[in-house]
Amino acid sequence: MWDLYRAIMDYCYEQDPEAMIIFCGDACDRGPDGYRIMKELLDNPYVVYLKGNHEDMFTKAAREIKQMFNFENTDRDRVKTVLSACRNFDYKYAAIQDSLYNGGMPTLLDWIMDGMPMDFVERIEQLPLTLSTDTCDFCHSGGLYNTFKRVADCEYEGLPINSWDNEAILWNRSALDIGWTPNRIAIFGHTPTPYLSDYIDVQVDEIQPIKYAPTSNPVYTGEKLDMDTGAVFTGRTFVLNVLTMKAQGFELKDNQVEKIEVIQF
Repeated sequence: MWDLYRAIMDYCYEQDPEAMIIFCGDACDRGPDGYRIMKELLDNPYVVYLKGNHEDMFTKAAREIKQMFNFENTDRDRVKTVLSACRNFDYKYAAIQDSLYNGGMPTLLDWIMDGMPMDFVERIEQLPLTLSTDTCDFCHSGGLYNTFKRVADCEYEGLPINSWDNEAILWNRSALDIGWTPNRIAIFGHTPTPYLSDYIDVQVDEIQPIKYAPTSNPVYTGEKLDMDTGAVFTGRTFVLNVLTMKAQGFELKDNQVEKIEVIQF
């Protein structure tokens, strides 16, 4: 959602022209601007761009497209027709089907019409999965701390990450009600907060980020903060200042973006 993305970036640089911005993944798919936003995030030296499951689906689908099709000198409508037809071929185009099922058509089309640059795909494939600051741990899915720690250690040491941990840190929702680790906050996306109660027993009254303490671990002293407000569905998004723990909201209405509430966590 380009207008919301630009509102966040402009707001951050108004606060601090050299602010480090941490993006927890899922820049692409469903909305019309994913490819454009991914390119901007990659080229911004002040952004730490973490991989989400939608970036992962994009790279797999892009490699499958490159292998299966020749889309040179063609038009957008024809490309869309060809990709749509891939849904009818069982598992022959499994990665393309997975991407399309999850709203990947706009992103794939824009990448194809840009000449299918494979260097871009490789850069997205190489995105980091984790980041830690003094008090916060950032990743995409907000699953288990032990998974986060194993992945973070592998990234620090330059070691390969096993496939189970890779999938878990991008996709896992089954551990949302399990504690993180004492005195640290897990900040993540992946699960839009309006639907969070579908996965854990937590009430969400508004479209906003939500900070919660899972109850299944009685010695748990940390917190989890889900920043995903499902912008493509709700028109709302938030940016969190991790130094003050204040989140500024933005909302898209009638093609205009306006500031909404500030939440103090």
